[in-house]
Amino acid sequence: MINNLLLKIMISKGLYFLLLSSIGFLSAEIPAYSAKYNFESEEISITGTRTFKKINNGYEIRFEASNLLASMYFSSLFKITNKQVIADTYDIKIKPRFLNRNQSVKFNYDINIIKSSGVNVWQSNINKENNVFDPLNVQIMIRTFVRDGIQNFDLNIIDMENGGSKKYSFIVNGEEECLFENKKLNCIIVERSRIGSERTVKYYLAKELEYMFTKIIDSSPERTNKLELKKILSLG
Repeated sequence: MINNLLLKIMISKGLYFLLLSSIGFLSAEIPAYSAKYNFESEEISITGTRTFKKINNGYEIRFEASNLLASMYFSSLFKITNKQVIADTYDIKIKPRFLNRNQSVKFNYDINIIKSSGVNVWQSNINKENNVFDPLNVQIMIRTFVRDGIQNFDLNIIDMENGGSKKYSFIVNGEEECLFENKKLNCIIVERSRIGSERTVKYYLAKELEYMFTKIIDSSPERTNKLELKKILSLG
């Protein structure tokens, strides 16, 4: 079941964003956490651990998962300068049974270049006026804006396949009661879209859990993928 088609689905149709999001507060006020999440599509179901922590002079968000068919590793290293998330490196290692896929993206602000190596090789210029995020550290920004009560915002996320970035629009679209470990939580729903694309993503952020993502649903005409919080291992 793990083949080129499945890998393309996981990479281009949402796994980057599922695993795989002025600023009033930033990660210094977002508590460190470790949690179990399950990724599910028509082709695969896999559970892994996502962690967010401070390391040295920066931060890391990491997702690791494995089963009999595949192993996945996603890591985002970044800093916070003048209340801005500044990407450093974004690494991916995916090893299905019959196919390996690695990609590493490095952000060099000394020469204003983003460079990718591995399965997708490209180089793009950095526009300092438009901050660019990777698929993991952008989720810090989503949590930030939602907690600050901002109802709509735009964010630029790197195009992992072709280089450069794409502009996505986010809008808060109400609240919904979410059930987690038999407890009712108040979740804010954020919808992500992009002009010219039929793909949409819904994020569910729980107020009671410091706006952690309890669920992310990535939908397109071809398929729907879902990432769901299963267990909190540590928080704060």
